[in-house]
Amino acid sequence: MQDQPEEIERHHRSRVWAEVRSNGEALLTWQRTDPVPDNTDPASDTRAVAATVGVMEGVTSATPTEGGVLVAYDPAVVSRKQLAGAVRAALSLDADLRVRGNEMMKRVPAYLGLAKALTLDERVSPVPEAARQAAVPRGPSMRGAAALPVAGRFIPGLPLITRAQTLVPVLRALGSWSREASPEVVSEHLERAGLTRELLDRDLATAQEAVAFARDYAGETAGKAATVATAAAIQARDKAREWARQYNERSRAGKPE
Repeated sequence: MQDQPEEIERHHRSRVWAEVRSNGEALLTWQRTDPVPDNTDPASDTRAVAATVGVMEGVTSATPTEGGVLVAYDPAVVSRKQLAGAVRAALSLDADLRVRGNEMMKRVPAYLGLAKALTLDERVSPVPEAARQAAVPRGPSMRGAAALPVAGRFIPGLPLITRAQTLVPVLRALGSWSREASPEVVSEHLERAGLTRELLDRDLATAQEAVAFARDYAGETAGKAATVATAAAIQARDKAREWARQYNERSRAGKPE
């Protein structure tokens, strides 16, 4: 039996509801009570919420839907109140995706350094595969992305998708390691790298949000291009028909072109 939607908590910027669809599955919805910030729309809110909730411990998936975000989670690990807290955190982000993405890319060297340090620490076994791969030098791919100026480069398209998709598995592996490894070892490595578990989760959410944004943008652009192409084809067809009609009329009048 499905639970009725429950308003988990009212926040000064939003109201959040969690409707249990089945055991371990809930639909998260929200309503802003303050004016929507600049550079924000329902689609960007949904991407931010899905990305933020999706990195939580105990959450298996967070899928954007037409009505909100459908979450698969372990009730023994994470509660609906905690899910709602993550929704409010996502809706309360002050910086837009471009700014957060630029800040995330500046920390790429720190994540690569952390990955390399894990491969050299005998206490870390097994080393997360994504972290092991990231520690192997590959020329200018990720290091170049971090070293080159990023202001103004955080734009939709293949470059953004490539950078974010390359970083996502590394951050995901490091996040899992930070939860499963010895707390003393985790604290030692994170402190040395100038990172925290919260920062790991935040950057993973940003990277996943960036990928979702680029995909949505690409899909929207493709749809617009298809619409323009269709309109142009219809216009060309109509002009051809009109020319044929006029030609036939002139032919019947004995005045061929």
